[in-house]
Amino acid sequence: MPIINAKVYNDGSFPIAIPPSLNPPPKRKGKAKEYLAKISLPISEDENTPPSEKEKEIAKYAKSRAEKGGNEKIVTVDLKEIFNDLYDKYADKKKAEKKREIINGLRAYIQDERELKAFVESQLERKLRNYIVKMTRLYRKVYNNDFNYFCTFTYDDKKHSEESFMKSLKNCLKHLSNRKGWKYIGVFERSPEKKRLHFHGIFHIPENAMIGELFEKKDYSLKNHKMQKTIQNTHFNEKFGRCDFEEITHVEVLKSSIKYILKYIKKSGEKLLISKNTKTYKVYDILDDDILCSYGQEGRKVLLFQDHACFVEGEYIGQYKNPETKNQLPTCN
Repeated sequence: MPIINAKVYNDGSFPIAIPPSLNPPPKRKGKAKEYLAKISLPISEDENTPPSEKEKEIAKYAKSRAEKGGNEKIVTVDLKEIFNDLYDKYADKKKAEKKREIINGLRAYIQDERELKAFVESQLERKLRNYIVKMTRLYRKVYNNDFNYFCTFTYDDKKHSEESFMKSLKNCLKHLSNRKGWKYIGVFERSPEKKRLHFHGIFHIPENAMIGELFEKKDYSLKNHKMQKTIQNTHFNEKFGRCDFEEITHVEVLKSSIKYILKYIKKSGEKLLISKNTKTYKVYDILDDDILCSYGQEGRKVLLFQDHACFVEGEYIGQYKNPETKNQLPTCN
């Protein structure tokens, strides 16, 4: 029996299909906030007395949630929110040191030491789980969109400030995505030595959709940190200052490029910029003969042959291995 409207992604080796669920889960409703705690603080009778360090910490996170009553000030704090702020604050610390600093930062809110450590452990597990889910989805996007260039954009002080560079480049990429079909995944980051802002990204630029002219120049490569021949673009050089276009000719080059981008996310905590048309899955029908075997947890997924046939609403589109076929298939997240 064929699989109708399967969601298909590629793990870098084989296409994998997720059949639609017979009993899809209900839509999630907004969850009530967990890990709320009320803390009572005595109000100082002397207005000139400076607040204690504990009062400063609580006011920093929960000033807007303060409630006054009698001779006490009762503050409701969101422990999860405080944990997230501390986690970002100590993001560049080593694992053990980061955990120790977070525990110290939360002692003002959780008095019981065992409860405090259990809470921090549960939140660290949540962060790790979220990171794994995020990276899984990211790699599915990468292998689903035929990225063909690794690009770096930097700005000239005579043309832009940091703020105008970020705003102008985001706007430019947004227009290229909407009008020319460009797709991109990238991040703004600072160079280690000079702390100068620039943008790294992987791009899918469709045939005949390039703007400006590409030209070869012997220059310093920002990615490989050595002198070599680089490919630059007249439009982006004129508009921003400097750019590098490295063609992605093999899947290993793609892997190294995405690892290079992720390295800066871990280091700086910057968010990825992903174009809206960069989807995670192709959606189409699959024949039984094209299924290689069951795959994944409880066999919920199926592994497919590289040359399997793709159908949309009963119409044959072509073989999956052909780029022209992939470009015609519906997509989703």
